Amino acid sequence: MSDEEIKKLQEEIELMKQQAEEYLNGWKRTKADYLNREKEIDKEKIEWIKFANLELILNFLPIMDSFDHSVKNLTEIENSGLTSSPRDGSTSSTSSGQASSPQGEWANGVLKIKDQFESFLKAQGVEKIKTLGEKFDPMFHEAIGKQGEENEIVEEIQSGYVMHGRVIRPAKVIIK
Repeated sequence: MSDEEIKKLQEEIELMKQQAEEYLNGWKRTKADYLNREKEIDKEKIEWIKFANLELILNFLPIMDSFDHSVKNLTEIENSGLTSSPRDGSTSSTSSGQASSPQGEWANGVLKIKDQFESFLKAQGVEKIKTLGEKFDPMFHEAIGKQGEENEIVEEIQSGYVMHGRVIRPAKVIIK
């Protein structure tokens, strides 16, 4: 083999090494892109699973609003037959072990259902946004009235909720 043929073969080998390195680097970039995309897909799956029930929750919130409104009107029933506040989840009874009144039992039952609704929402990652006495925060609250120059919330018109830390419905409030 002549020196010229050896030199030509060495050039071809060098060219092939460059191509092989170029292909290897391309493959490494593609593999890294693929792994990054898999991580993104996993994050998207987790996010999707977290919010899979969002539509159901959003449809449930008006029912919860109506239920909360009804519970607020239980004051008269509470005053008519309970010996202790049913809001703590305890049942009220007399010294003989009997419930204090049918109205009191009914009110306790309604409040327990409310607790179950709230537990259901909590299990879904849904929490009520704090309002009364809080500083107004446009990220969580929607002001529908203002009574002064301060930004303290004085009345909640409609409860707001966050789901897994994301606001799904801002609280409608009046601020002073």
